[in-house]
Amino acid sequence: MKIIIIIAYNPWRQSSASANRWLTLIEGLKKLGLEVELLIYGGYQTIEEKTVCPPHGLYKGIKYEYLNQKLIEGYWKTRFHIYIGHIFENKHILKVALNRLENSQDIIWTDISIFSFKLSVTLKAKKSTNFKLFLEMSEFLDIHKHNKGNFLQRWQGNKRQRYFEKKSLPVYDGLALMTNTLVKHYESFPDPEPKLLHLPMTVDMERFNKHTDPLPDFRKPYIAFVGVMNDAKDGVSLLVKSFKELSNKFSNYNLYLIGGWNYDTPIHLNLIKKLGLEDRVEWKGEFQRDLIPAIINNADLLVLPRPDSKQAQGGFPTKLGEYLATGNPVCATRVGEIPDYLTDNESVFFAEPGSISSFAEAMDRAMSNPELAKTVGLNGRKVAEKEFNKEIQAKKLYDFLLQLQQDS
Repeated sequence: MKIIIIIAYNPWRQSSASANRWLTLIEGLKKLGLEVELLIYGGYQTIEEKTVCPPHGLYKGIKYEYLNQKLIEGYWKTRFHIYIGHIFENKHILKVALNRLENSQDIIWTDISIFSFKLSVTLKAKKSTNFKLFLEMSEFLDIHKHNKGNFLQRWQGNKRQRYFEKKSLPVYDGLALMTNTLVKHYESFPDPEPKLLHLPMTVDMERFNKHTDPLPDFRKPYIAFVGVMNDAKDGVSLLVKSFKELSNKFSNYNLYLIGGWNYDTPIHLNLIKKLGLEDRVEWKGEFQRDLIPAIINNADLLVLPRPDSKQAQGGFPTKLGEYLATGNPVCATRVGEIPDYLTDNESVFFAEPGSISSFAEAMDRAMSNPELAKTVGLNGRKVAEKEFNKEIQAKKLYDFLLQLQQDS
C-alpha cells in the first residue's frame, strides 16, 4: 500500500501543532511498512529550507517533491502569496498535481486547503478513479468566524468551508477525525458520505523521554505555556491574571509564554506591564520544534487555560498530549473532550473555563503539594501512553486505510 500526501508545506520544517500531527502519523505509517510520498505545493518558506531541501529527496525513508519550487519568505511576500499570489500559482500547480495523480492506484491523502479540495473534486471527475481519497481533520472548518482576523481571512475561510461541504466532502472515500464531536457532525451530512474514523490526538512519546538541560534564560522553577498567543483559542490573558493572584505566594516562580506573534500579543504585553509582572512573566516568542521538549521537560508546571469555544469542542489540543508525555503536572480547563481522558487530582489539575480564580486555584493545588503534583504528572503520562501514543494511533489509521483500499 502506498500513500501520496498532498500538503502545503514541508512538515519537518514547521513547528506548529498541525506539523506535529502530520509527522506522528506519517512516520508512524512508515514504521509499519507503508510507502509514503509527499507532494509539497506551497513552495519553500525560508532560504535555509531551500538550501538544505532539494526539489526531490528522501528524508527518514519518506520521498518528497516540491511541486512549487519558489521561495516564499518575508512578511509582505508571504501575505501577497496567501491573499493573491496563490490564485495564479495554484492554477499551474494544480495541473502538475493532476498529471502526477490521475492514473494513480494509491491512497491520496490531502490537507484541508481549498487547493486540495479543488484537486480532489477534479481528480474524481476523471474517468479513471482507481485511487482512494483520504482526509484527516482535527477541528471544525468555521473556527475563523470565532477568532480575530481580517476581511480576507474570513472570506477565504468561508469559501473553503462552503466548497468542502457542497463539493468535496462527497468525493472523499475516508475521513479521520480527531474528536467524537467531529464524527457526529459529519455523520449528519447526507449520503454519499465517506467512511469515518475517530483518530484521537497523537504524540511522539520518544521526543519527551530523554533528559534535556534547560534552555538559557529559562530560570527554574517555572511555569510554561506553549501554544497560540490567542485569547479566543488558548486564554492567555486569563493565564496571566491567574498567575498574578499567586505571584506573591509563589515568589520564586516565573511564567514563560511560548508562541509566535498573534493579534492578541499586544494585549498580553500591555496586561503584563499593567499588572507589574515584567520581571515574572515573559513572552519568549516561537521556538523550533526540536527545542520544545527541552522547554516543557524542565517546566515545574504546564498550563492550558483554553476557553470553552467551538474550537475547543471540535478539536483536541496537541500541546496537551505533549505536556502529558513529559510526566510533569498539568493544569487544564475542563473543555471539549479533555475530561473524557483525564481525571481531576489524579492525572490533571482541572479548572473551570473562563474563571481566573478557578485556574489560580488549580495551579495553587499543583504547586502547594509537590508529591501530589508528581503523582498526577506520572499518571498523566500513563494516559498519554495509552490514549495518544503515535504507535497505537498509526496502527489504527493503517488498518482503516487498508480496509479503505480493499473496498470496491
